[in-house]
Parts: sequence; C-alpha cells; structure tokens
Amino acid sequence: MLNTDKRGIILSIVIGIIVVVVVLSTIILGVVVNQARLTHHQVSRIQALYAAKAGVIYALDKLRRNDDAACWPDTGSYTRIMRRSGPAACVIIEPTLPSSILQVNITVGLPASGVSGTRRVSSQAVYTYTP
Repeated sequence: MLNTDKRGIILSIVIGIIVVVVVLSTIILGVVVNQARLTHHQVSRIQALYAAKAGVIYALDKLRRNDDAACWPDTGSYTRIMRRSGPAACVIIEPTLPSSILQVNITVGLPASGVSGTRRVSSQAVYTYTP
C-alpha cells in the first residue's frame, strides 16, 4: 500500500515538471518568433534608408556629369523612379535592389532651391514588410 502511494506522488511530480517545461518552451518560442519578426522589419527599414541614400547619390552624380539631359535636365523640378524592373523611359533600372524595396522616388528641385543656389535633391524609398 505504501509503495503505490509513492508511485502516485512521483507520477504527479513528473507530470507537473513536464507541464512546466512545456509552458516555458512555449513562452521562449513566442519571444524568439517576435524577435525574429522585429529584426526582419528593422532590416527592411535599414535597406530602405540606404536605397534612398543611393538614390540621392545617383541623382547628384547624373546632375554633376550632365548625363542623359533628357531625363536629368538642368531646368525645372521633376521626380525620377528607381526600381528593380519595369519600363525604361526615364526610369532607373537597378536589379540589385533588395526585394523589400518596391521603388525609390528621387525628387530634383528647381535651380537655386537648395543651399547657396544649388538644386535640392531628395529621395524616398517605398518598401514593404511581410512577416
């Protein structure tokens, strides 16, 4: 009689330990999944930031060298688009853009709209985040 009571207590202790381990494992897995999702979103944002910076550098280089005067004229304000693929008329095709970047909008302002009579150049990356 005494032996069966000990078995019952040991069985309940083992089941209790298994329940605690399963609960802790579930909590840890949830934290890891959320951290991975957050990290992926941060990587997408950083890629968008650098894609926008690359758009500004590209525009400044085109304006400095006076390349492709039809798409990068010296007068007027305009916006150019950089993307991985698509129609090529005044669209900058850059196949090495990350897949999270949909496009980069590069805006060139009017002459003398920037500092000391220069043109203002800005860009905005449009990106997507899919968890």
